[in-house]
Amino acid sequence: MCLEGKEDAPVSLPKESYQQILEEIVRTELDTDDYTIELSAGSNKGDNYMGVVFRAQAECRRTGKKLSVIAKLPPQSEARRNQFFTRPSFEREISFYTEIYPMMADFQREKGINLEDGTEAFNQIPHCYRTSLVDLEEVIMMGDLKAAGFDMFDRHQEQKYEHFELVMRTLGRFHALSFALKDQHPERIEKFKGMVELFTTREDDGQMDQWFSMLTTRMMDALDREKDPEVYEKVQKAIEGKFMDKVKEQTKGELAEPYAVICHGDCWNNNMLFKHENGIPVDIRLLDWQIARYASPVLDLMYFLFTASTKRLRDQHYETLLNVYHQSLSDFLRRLGSDPEKLFPRTALDEQLRQFGRFGLLMAVMLLPIITTKSEDVPDLEEMAEKMESGADLSAEVDNFRSESTEDIYKEKIVGCCQDMVRLGYI
Repeated sequence: MCLEGKEDAPVSLPKESYQQILEEIVRTELDTDDYTIELSAGSNKGDNYMGVVFRAQAECRRTGKKLSVIAKLPPQSEARRNQFFTRPSFEREISFYTEIYPMMADFQREKGINLEDGTEAFNQIPHCYRTSLVDLEEVIMMGDLKAAGFDMFDRHQEQKYEHFELVMRTLGRFHALSFALKDQHPERIEKFKGMVELFTTREDDGQMDQWFSMLTTRMMDALDREKDPEVYEKVQKAIEGKFMDKVKEQTKGELAEPYAVICHGDCWNNNMLFKHENGIPVDIRLLDWQIARYASPVLDLMYFLFTASTKRLRDQHYETLLNVYHQSLSDFLRRLGSDPEKLFPRTALDEQLRQFGRFGLLMAVMLLPIITTKSEDVPDLEEMAEKMESGADLSAEVDNFRSESTEDIYKEKIVGCCQDMVRLGYI
């Protein structure tokens, strides 16, 4: 075996254990001991916050057969591990790949569903080769979706309606599996109802309180109290108190019953890869399951729709997209042998939206500063984590997620979100 490196890229993974796992995968998949591996960064600055991603491109010298693997590793910085709750997030994501999805895959097979057919099954996740939960050496090794023609959509560009339609159809099938399992095999899904909400693992952290207080202040500063007093006052009332208390309340699965499901938990642009034909998305993969939760299905919908879409798109297509989601869920539930009118009728979706729709506002407060910051302007996460760890004032860090060239975009998106939260009756 020969290991090479691209210019400005590491020539080896940061720990020997990672290298050993990678080489075992390569030997197995390529069926050879004579290969080369070329390593490079697997994501751009600002694309990944909870992990460090490498791309390993292997080739058999004898046959020319190739294999591309993505290695998702924890940050090596202790401060960043602590501030971005690395250990529990890797535990959660590995649980998804080794327990939750296998349960869902087995159930689909029992129903005679072809897991190779993405138009029939829920299979829109990366292939997972290996995982490890050894403390300080956690890792997830996955198939490289870029090599299969998938790409991350540029978060600074406006997605087409077809992107949103594809996401809604995919989430519909994914959520349908939880409803069907609860209906037919409740014992299989029971253990996952107790998943701890990772967003609240640091709910008593003063640094986090300061961070979210500054983010909500930035949102309020973007609103025009004189021009739109109703929106201003309703938003102000909706965010009174501790931000994390509101997240905790919205993510309680027991409050969503009997409609709670296993959710993706982190449905924003960078956790989805699309395959396009003639500019139209034809396939999708959902990534980064580290905040998977048991909660209202509405949380995934609101998270995505209010961080990825514009007000203009919502004005035109919001109800249609909700209908696409519910139709997809209902069709798949029937295919799985359950009755959607019994388990999750359209009226129940509307009730869940009234109760949990405001989650979209909370996620917009958190994500829009990141989404609207250019990659080159994203602050150094190691340095930011060190400051948070030391208890330093974070005002400058929030300002780092602010670019003069994109400030108007942030304001347009956050104001549109607030207006729609009021218009739809969510706050």
